[in-house]
Amino acid sequence: MEFANVNEAINWIHGESGARRKGEKHALDNMRALLARLGDPQEKMRLLHVAGTNGKGSTCAFLESALRASGMKTGLYTSPYLCRYNERIRVAGRCIPDGDLTRLAARIRAEVEALAREEIFCTTFEIGTAIAFLYFSEERVNAAVIEVGLGGRFDPTNVITPAVSVIAAIGLDHTAILGDTIGQIAFEKAGIIKPGVPVAVYPLEEEALAPVREKCRETGSELLRTADIPLRDLEETARGAAFTCVFPGFGEMCLEIGLVGHHQIHNARLAVAALSLLRGRGWDLPAEAVRRGVAQARWPGRLEWLDGDTLIDGAHNPQGAASLAEYMGRWQTGRRRVLVTGMMKDKQIDRCADLLAPVFDEIVVTRVEYPRAASTAEIRAIYEARGSVCREAQSVPAALSLAREIAGPGGLVVVAGSLYVAGEARILLTGGEEL
Repeated sequence: MEFANVNEAINWIHGESGARRKGEKHALDNMRALLARLGDPQEKMRLLHVAGTNGKGSTCAFLESALRASGMKTGLYTSPYLCRYNERIRVAGRCIPDGDLTRLAARIRAEVEALAREEIFCTTFEIGTAIAFLYFSEERVNAAVIEVGLGGRFDPTNVITPAVSVIAAIGLDHTAILGDTIGQIAFEKAGIIKPGVPVAVYPLEEEALAPVREKCRETGSELLRTADIPLRDLEETARGAAFTCVFPGFGEMCLEIGLVGHHQIHNARLAVAALSLLRGRGWDLPAEAVRRGVAQARWPGRLEWLDGDTLIDGAHNPQGAASLAEYMGRWQTGRRRVLVTGMMKDKQIDRCADLLAPVFDEIVVTRVEYPRAASTAEIRAIYEARGSVCREAQSVPAALSLAREIAGPGGLVVVAGSLYVAGEARILLTGGEEL
């Protein structure tokens, strides 16, 4: 049975309005069963697998852009989306068209319903992952970059055997599911490491690095620590950076990045380190093409300037808030700064407020129409307890208007705290332009 349009297909994927029974996650069993019914499309392409708490999306963007600049037809699967569901699935840098998304969802629905009759109920993320693999297979991509959704060990994407595993920054997030210590969370992330598959890892503190190192020892996987690749000649500005590193497989490379924030330097270094492992295993990755691709990489909604006085950022946990606070303190002093924020109930709102409250002159608290969204009163109370001057606005458009009035001429408005809030703000500020 076909879907009438893409919105109907997406509603079915999400299980909204009784469109289908909500899924029940059972480790990787559902994902393996669904992909088997589809002919295991994930086995028909070369894959790069990226896990982490923060920065994995940016790392994926660097990887995909460098592979595409090297002449490959690329796939990119990321989550969550910023403005439209289609953003999660891209080929050659372009979002999956509505027609293909609708068609593939209909094809997969038949298999999902067949599995349901066997008491196997696929989750929203499992269905989305299957659509991505099927689309990449149809499009005959040369290589696809796959971002882990949550954790790693039992994430639906972990059915793949990639050419390289990449682990980005690790911090405390989703603690109810992944564990409440850095070591426990790192253990879950390290679950993507496969026997004999090389691993590139972000500079991690010892508590996070230890489970990764142990998993590599168990699987006989080469481990490349980007902390062992020193930065030289670093020049950083409010709009990017340039630096030099010596990578195994590439030698000395002078890299430039347009993604903003000091953490993006480490994400870019991690991406090139991962590619250097592939180059050492016969992949055709010219150093100049990789350099060009890294420079061209873009990742909307992460410290993204939309004009001279509005910045949006998806920071939604303490690690992301710390990066935003560092950027603001380093590059955006001397002007009035107003934060528009809204967060989900299950996030560490208090810890984010600890980091962001001292940085901004005033806070405008808002929310999106989403079941997990915290109330404006709850967030306001947390910030006011830290001495912030706060106001409430019950919608993102109203919050942006109020924040601009407060900031005044020459002031700065920053939207952060949730990708849902950042995404809605981006649609308003850009007129919904394609990412």
